Amino acid sequence: MQEAQWWYANGRQSSGPVDLAGLRQLQREGTVTARTLLWCEGMPSWRPLAELDQASTQVEVAPVLDIDAAPAAEGIAPSVGDPSDPYRAPVAAPDVAAAAGLEGEMALYASVVGGNFPIYRQRWRLDQGIATGSGTWHWPAFLLGLIWMMYRRMYRLAAMWAGLLLLISVVETLLDVPDGLSLVITFALSITTGIFGNSWYLAHCQRLIAQARAVTGGDDARLRSELTARGGTSVVATLIAIVIAVVLSTVGAALAG
Repeated sequence: MQEAQWWYANGRQSSGPVDLAGLRQLQREGTVTARTLLWCEGMPSWRPLAELDQASTQVEVAPVLDIDAAPAAEGIAPSVGDPSDPYRAPVAAPDVAAAAGLEGEMALYASVVGGNFPIYRQRWRLDQGIATGSGTWHWPAFLLGLIWMMYRRMYRLAAMWAGLLLLISVVETLLDVPDGLSLVITFALSITTGIFGNSWYLAHCQRLIAQARAVTGGDDARLRSELTARGGTSVVATLIAIVIAVVLSTVGAALAG
């Protein structure tokens, strides 16, 4: 019988697969901890090691991954699709939004986010009984800014951000801001999106949940279906964002010239 292969997710990306011996080594090194999300074939969703230790379907690995004896091994999430995409989801794992075992607010957040919910579940500290993105960093928001906002279907925020970028370009031109200072301003804006990206996306998801509740009443199935339709990501919007970014760059260059 082939030994189970495990994936683990720490922070913004997943790694694996590794066998149990590999997990034990990662546990000893501290790479895998009790809060690391784990996944292997047959599991309905990613689960923290602390939960797996008591799950009847995972009893065979409990003696190996003793949470009290070591920094518990946790976290599995198969890498699929474009390796450069930090939002990729596991191939064999089912849609997180419909995964078994998620109830209440957790299930609603999963429906909005989609396949990357385990990542945001950690960033938003949902397992701690709170929902906050403060104190966390978001690399895609830092690197892509407007494009990331459109990818995550945060159209209102994206429109405001595009307007801000255009306004800054006009002001810099009118005030004849030096190139060095302009670069500092651009970098500061990128840092802002990196710092607040998780909080902005959390607020966006909470707003969608409130809107969906208003139109679906108490029908949980319809509510989750509505959230799935409203949330997730959009490739078309991403392409539009790229066009907008090019236009803004062109306008900026024209103003500077």
